[in-house]
Amino acid sequence: MTTTSLRPTGAPDIEQLPEPPLRRSMEIQGNILSGFNKDYMAFRYVRFPDGAGGRGWLSVMLNTVSVTATVEDFNEEFSLSRRAYGQDPFLVATWVGVSLTFQGLLQVAREPEKVKQDLAPFESFVKGAAGRAPDLGDDGTSAPEHWHFGSDRNGVHAVLIVAADTEEALNEKLRNIAAADSAHGVTLVHQDDGRTLTGDLRGHEHFGYKDAISQPGVKDFHREDRENPGVRDNRPGSTLVEPGEFVFGHQSESGAPPEAPTWMDNGSLQVVRRLRQDVPGWNEAVEREAGKFRPHAISPELLGACLVGRKKDGTPLAQGENPVTGVGPERNDFTYENDGQGKQTPCAAHIRRSHPRHFEPTQKHRVMRRGIPYGPAYSAGKADADRGLMFVCYGTSLERQFEFLQRAWSNNPNFLPGDPGSPNGIDKVTGTIRQGGSGSPDAHIVLADGEEGTVSMNRFVQTTGAVYAFTPSISTLRRLAANESLDGKG
Repeated sequence: MTTTSLRPTGAPDIEQLPEPPLRRSMEIQGNILSGFNKDYMAFRYVRFPDGAGGRGWLSVMLNTVSVTATVEDFNEEFSLSRRAYGQDPFLVATWVGVSLTFQGLLQVAREPEKVKQDLAPFESFVKGAAGRAPDLGDDGTSAPEHWHFGSDRNGVHAVLIVAADTEEALNEKLRNIAAADSAHGVTLVHQDDGRTLTGDLRGHEHFGYKDAISQPGVKDFHREDRENPGVRDNRPGSTLVEPGEFVFGHQSESGAPPEAPTWMDNGSLQVVRRLRQDVPGWNEAVEREAGKFRPHAISPELLGACLVGRKKDGTPLAQGENPVTGVGPERNDFTYENDGQGKQTPCAAHIRRSHPRHFEPTQKHRVMRRGIPYGPAYSAGKADADRGLMFVCYGTSLERQFEFLQRAWSNNPNFLPGDPGSPNGIDKVTGTIRQGGSGSPDAHIVLADGEEGTVSMNRFVQTTGAVYAFTPSISTLRRLAANESLDGKG
């Protein structure tokens, strides 16, 4: 890592507070709790030739994998300098994270049968993303046989995420990694290049909406707001969640660490999904459906905001709870408790489906999201280009977190049936109704001013690749690379 220090001399009061224990972790990989937060990223999906080749490759990767303490040091210094000088500082770094699929773990583990026994309770991880695709609605053109990676024909042993502040730095690191691949007989199945959109679209996804505004806070990692216990400092609306929801070996919302073998401690389960977005199709459908509202048509901008839950600049449709902090595009201090019928934020809205907020218990279903767009920004001359989102999330239960969000909330046409008068329909951004499923995918929306309409739209986000992987601690990576027993007994 290369950095140029611009830390201001006057540290704010927050830096005088006790440091949360996980903030200094040298065991947890850096993208889980801290986040790489770079403009240039590469996602490499590889296969090992055999156990020895895989272990040799891991030995090389160990020298470059980024950990929480290092990444968070950089992120904090960057934020402090930005606040002090009013502009982005000249600070650069390159981060690397490595994860292993179930098959990849079996390839490199000294005792694969023991690993199978240990992972038997993790059914979705063992089956893999392709095996779970039918239950999540990934069929038709989103079925695994059409994927670029992750299916039976193009299976993956490891996922490597490389992130940098400049394209030159990223390419330099990728050249070094390619040399390690060649030296150990590792095959590159596919590579995706993530890029932050530029200009007015910076921080937005390809449909044009500001992304990644609402993330969970993490106890023992983020500082707590002294004026508002249970909420992350300087992040109104960001409720602190127990670290065991995201990292094994730590207390979860159930009151105890998630059940797992000790070699999974300080690791996390990872979901990677390549989601292709049909931007012209989305735009056309939103304009068409907005014209169907009665007694008066609504604007496409308003309908788009209803389907996402936020305007394109990020401003939520929901009213903030605090008149001081609850303003602006970054506003996150709100719930839907007084909007059971969805007249402010429709129940079909993407942000409401992925985080219902006031419904018990949402905290055990939270995931840590780390996504970035891929492909060129939409323009008339590039309408058919392959573009979309590299979706990445971390948690300690695929079934209770990512899969629950997709299956029970996003894809569910009977979402929130306990709310009297709650409109039905699926999440129009990422939802899909399974073949043979019950209920109508159409979203009936009734707004506070009386405008009413039923939105009927196709699926404009297609799954074109997916992987379930495990992001191990540094100690577990070291044992795997050295062909040692994962239980530390030789």
